[in-house]
Amino acid sequence: MTSATTHARDLLERGYAVLERTHVDEDIEALRARTLEIYRAHGSPRPYAEPIVQLTPDLLINPTGFVIGRLLAHAPELAPRLLSRVLVDTARAVLGEDMSIELTGAVITDSSRPFFSWHNHIGGIDVEDDRARRVFPRFGRSQRLIAVLYLDDVDERGGELLALPRRISDPTEPLGQDRATHWDGEVVVRFPRGSTLVFEQCTWHAVRPVLRPGLRTF
Repeated sequence: MTSATTHARDLLERGYAVLERTHVDEDIEALRARTLEIYRAHGSPRPYAEPIVQLTPDLLINPTGFVIGRLLAHAPELAPRLLSRVLVDTARAVLGEDMSIELTGAVITDSSRPFFSWHNHIGGIDVEDDRARRVFPRFGRSQRLIAVLYLDDVDERGGELLALPRRISDPTEPLGQDRATHWDGEVVVRFPRGSTLVFEQCTWHAVRPVLRPGLRTF
């Protein structure tokens, strides 16, 4: 069984997969440097805001952090570094050969961001509309994945992720309060920098606060 096949099975049977060390240090540093260049060009603001502060049509600060939308419009030279072969093979195994990329972006945050509440990504680029309508559809097959490349270690001090395992056909309704710091059945997800975490769109997850100084980039 190939690693992509194993990751695809994980996504359909537990809702997430950790692809460890998909990127080498050279890629990590190139991605970090360009992302921070964009951040510093806009004054290195506190990377957390509620309500939203819109800087440009593609740049904003919100509860997620300093968000760079349409990343490749700002930094097209990063395109060859973003996707790893194992991620592409995993996504094709789940979604089919005709999959496409819906969105690229980058986020910078730090310890100013509190517990990031439970959420999923049903609806993709239209997720906010679905969240506002409290829509919880059922699925027989996966329609969308969310892949996040982390440029920093995700460990006890680096903003651990919490995930609620689920099969693709399970109900999608929340099993607790969005802002609760613990849900029954949660698992803690940790991995080294340069790893890619992949969520099936229906998987509920949350993020603990960063406890160390400095910026966290993904």
